[in-house]
Amino acid sequence: MITDSQTLEENFYASADVVIVGSGAGGAPMAYQLALAGWNVILLEEGQKHSPYTFNRQSWEAMKEMYRDSGMTFTIGTPSIPLPMGRALGGTTLINSGTCFRIREEVFAGWKKEFGLSEIEMSDLLPRFEQVESILNVQETPVELLGSNNRLFSEGAQKLGVMTKPLYRNFKNCKGVGLCVFGCPENAKQSMEKNFLPNASELGAKIITSARVEKICVKRNTVTGVEGSFLDDRKKRRTKFKIDAPVVVLSCGAVHTPHLLLSNGIANGSGQVGHNLHIHPATKVIAIFDDIINAWSGVPQGCYSDDYASEGIMLEGFFLPPAILSFALPSLGMKLKKYMADYSKMAGFGVMVTDSSHGKVIKGMGHMPLIFYNLNQTDTDKFVKGIEIAAKIYFEAGATKILLPIHGFDEVSSIDELKKLHQVKISPSDLELSAFHPMGTCRMGDNPKTSVVNSHLESHEIKGLFVADASIFPSSLGVNPQISIMAFSLFAADHLIRHKDRYLI
Repeated sequence: MITDSQTLEENFYASADVVIVGSGAGGAPMAYQLALAGWNVILLEEGQKHSPYTFNRQSWEAMKEMYRDSGMTFTIGTPSIPLPMGRALGGTTLINSGTCFRIREEVFAGWKKEFGLSEIEMSDLLPRFEQVESILNVQETPVELLGSNNRLFSEGAQKLGVMTKPLYRNFKNCKGVGLCVFGCPENAKQSMEKNFLPNASELGAKIITSARVEKICVKRNTVTGVEGSFLDDRKKRRTKFKIDAPVVVLSCGAVHTPHLLLSNGIANGSGQVGHNLHIHPATKVIAIFDDIINAWSGVPQGCYSDDYASEGIMLEGFFLPPAILSFALPSLGMKLKKYMADYSKMAGFGVMVTDSSHGKVIKGMGHMPLIFYNLNQTDTDKFVKGIEIAAKIYFEAGATKILLPIHGFDEVSSIDELKKLHQVKISPSDLELSAFHPMGTCRMGDNPKTSVVNSHLESHEIKGLFVADASIFPSSLGVNPQISIMAFSLFAADHLIRHKDRYLI
């Protein structure tokens, strides 16, 4: 049953086998797997339920409705970076691009070498990836849905000997309307509210929206439940709730999970809660052509190149509606007006970096965490190389102008102008960036002195307290993380099921 807490008039008390906090890529699979095993599951989501039939096709309005802080979450540091996150049933899966990558084996091997992870192997994750990909209908993006934006980039890349590939995404009957990051209005993207969550509900899980957890109850180093507030339409406290449970799973994401732990002053004997933040900083290269491109038609993030992945650089497609793209162009006034007049002639591709930079989340006022992050010079140099590669590809594809996200190089019209990037030192403050994948702030490992949770994602310090979201990843993943989060969540759920007698007395 999925219930909007606004229909619950009185203060609410309940008990369950497990309380899951968050309904995104970590919480939803956990709820399903435990409900399938017969557990009494209550899942709490701070955001509201939205429907493809009521999604707002105006991008700014959609962001107000489905993004945390209307999409205006920023890091504090050099440069300041927007870090948009979902706040709705389905979490960020509702408003991401639908891209599905498995964790790279070399990344996982690196974690094993540095942090132990003695209770989990890659062979444990493979069947969970297969389960996720089956439920989400993960498949390669068909050529006919790539649109002219992705096709143009691929043609230019081929001329330079750079290989591009269609991305694997979670979809059914996609029509390529290009609004993935504002909630798919065609009901095609298989985000959590279309599979794991309704499946869990049919199995008896109770899912309550507009419910904000504020307290994690602990007695004698054992979790006993949660307390919090039901919220009204303005996100203000309305009534209180208390749920008793011997297992609590935090799936609030790598910003709000550590913030909740820090606010409660628990599970931080290592001093690592909130630290080791990675965010996959990213930027974009905009190309302008003489001919009409209509880059909004088709799947925005439909293809990619991992030719430079060993150097920490991924190239992935992107495009945005005019109301949002106009804020991302390097201009104001009449110059911006001139650029936007050429909107139909624009194309765009993204550059994402596997960051060696790292930051931290600390407790802010009330329910507002503070996110600190400074880009280092190593990652800055990766961006310069990635931007240059994307720009060269677009020139090969026939672009007449390219808009770069680098101060002082706002517009280039030739390869010769592009070469000037190597004549100056470009610093982190010269880049215009965004980021989408916070990770690492409750990292897993065998050593309680250097990690927050163990290989099964349980707190080293508090029995029954689990974390199932991207905060468990010890380093930058290097690829879009959503199905990796799901696979680890299912692994932890299966551990709970196998050891039910340890937790449910």
